[in-house]
Formats: sequence, C-alpha cells, structure tokens
Amino acid sequence: MASLRSALVIQALLLFVVVNSFPVRPYLSAKKRSATTLCLSTTSGSSAVRSYRPSTPTDSLQLLSFYRFVPISNPEAIRDALFEELLLLPGVRGTVYVASEGINAQFAVPVGDQLQSLLRTFGKEGCLSFDAFEHSPPNMGDIVDSNVSTFDRLIVRTRDYILRDGIPLEDGDVPLDWSDAGTELNAEDWHEQLQQKNIQLFDCRNDYESDQGTFQSAQPLNTKTFSETWKVLDDQVKSDTINPNEPVYIFCTGGIRCVKVGSYLKNKLGCKDVRSLRHGIIGYERWASDAGQSLWDGENFLFDKRRFSKEEPGQSDKES
Repeated sequence: MASLRSALVIQALLLFVVVNSFPVRPYLSAKKRSATTLCLSTTSGSSAVRSYRPSTPTDSLQLLSFYRFVPISNPEAIRDALFEELLLLPGVRGTVYVASEGINAQFAVPVGDQLQSLLRTFGKEGCLSFDAFEHSPPNMGDIVDSNVSTFDRLIVRTRDYILRDGIPLEDGDVPLDWSDAGTELNAEDWHEQLQQKNIQLFDCRNDYESDQGTFQSAQPLNTKTFSETWKVLDDQVKSDTINPNEPVYIFCTGGIRCVKVGSYLKNKLGCKDVRSLRHGIIGYERWASDAGQSLWDGENFLFDKRRFSKEEPGQSDKES
C-alpha cells in the first residue's frame, strides 16, 4: 500500500512538472477566454512575443498608428505591461513593437469605449513611463466595417529596433540622434510648398510602394529594402542629385521612416534643411479628402490584410 501511495505521489509530481513546463499559457480568465483563443507567450529573447486572437468584431473599426522614439531601459517590462492592459479591451487587434529606441504600433480598434481606453493606455495617464503622444497625436486612419480584413491578432513583441534600418556604423561612430530629423510640415503646408518649382522631393519608400503611387514630381529612391536607403542617399549627394544647401523634402507612408532618413540627411550628409510630411501619406490623404485637392497620383500601398481583399467599387484603400 505504501509503495502504491509513493508511486501515485511521484506520478503527480511528474504531471505537475510537465504541465508547468508547457509553453502555451492561458493568461485570461475563463470569462475572457470565451471571447479569445489561448494567449501564446515567448518571454525571452530579442523578439519575445505576447499574442492572442480576439473574437470577431461586430462594431466598426478605427484604424490608427503611432510611434515614438524614446529610450526604453526595459523593453520586456513594457511589453508585458502593455499586453496585460490591452487584454482588457475586447476586440482590439494590431501589432506593437517595443525596443530600446522606442515604440511603434498599428491598431484596428472597435469605435467607442475601447478606442478611448486604448488612447488612455498609451497617453500620459497610461501604463507607460512616457506619453506616446507627447510630440505627435496618433495617426487616425479610416473607419472600416468589421468584415474588412485588417489584423488577425493582437501582438505585442520586443525587438532590437522599432524600425530596423541597417545603417552602417564603424568603430567610434556615434549613433544618430532621432530627435534631430528636420522639420515636420502639416499636410496643408506640405501641399502649398510642393507647388514650388524645382524642389528636391524624395519618396523614401521601397520601389514596390512607389510603383503604386507617389507625389507629383517626386523622385523614388528605388530601393528593395529600407536598409538600401543609405547607400542611395550617399550616392545622390556625391553626384549632386541632392544639394545639401537647399531644402530637401522627404515622405513615407506614416512618417516613421522619415525620422531616420531625416536624421541621416542632416547629421551624416550635412543637409541643412530637411522637411518631412507629418503623419506621412496617410495624413495627407485625410487632409486632401477634406480639402478637395491633392497632389498625389495613384494608390497608397497597404501593410495590413486589406490589400489582399477584394473591394466594392468606390471603396477607399488606405493604410492604417
């Protein structure tokens, strides 16, 4: 009898060890799990992930994006805090990248209380040690029907960079200062200044994006990946395609790439006056729709699943 009792105790201990070693953990209460699948967690490494799949939304979704370059000493702690907060917002989906250089996020959020709660989460009264909107409000995109494909999951993950750039640094080089990236113009000022003659206007996106549409008179960099940008800019300054003594206008989809491009142009290549489009093409399209005028030709390339969806005639197709 004693031997049987000992054997049962050993089996119970082994079962406990196996269950608690399993890599998939339910982070939600039973009530919350009724609206989601189990959360997946990989909590170590430079690309650690917290994610879950929300229930199918029934309300309209507000698309929005934002970023902030700010030093973060413990990205893993920020990742975990954000994940736990965002789990409390039913139906929220999108991707958040957290790195030592800052935070970058794209969301599709049910319109109403969840949207306001999400903005509070990332604002000055939220769970972060900084206000993500201190220097710029979120870039509000379209409001779309719940059946429009956007993001499958909510994903919060740590990375080495919020925007991997591939900028070559040699021994002794000081990393570029992302806070010194030139002047941001609002959409109206951008529109007015682009009508000047012989301006230096550069499309900082990749070739497959520029091929879909761009600003009138813009020069594409014709890159395949963002990391090719720096050699192209070096060559254009050397060949006098870019005159560092004249204003240089740059734009991208939502603005984040222009932070790094602007800093490189100013601090590495000596351009004295760099001007970028605040909130990128997304912000300009929003302004142009209200203003009834536009200097944009073509479409804006999307990075969420809507670009794979068949659309009804007349439906707009913009990135969030």
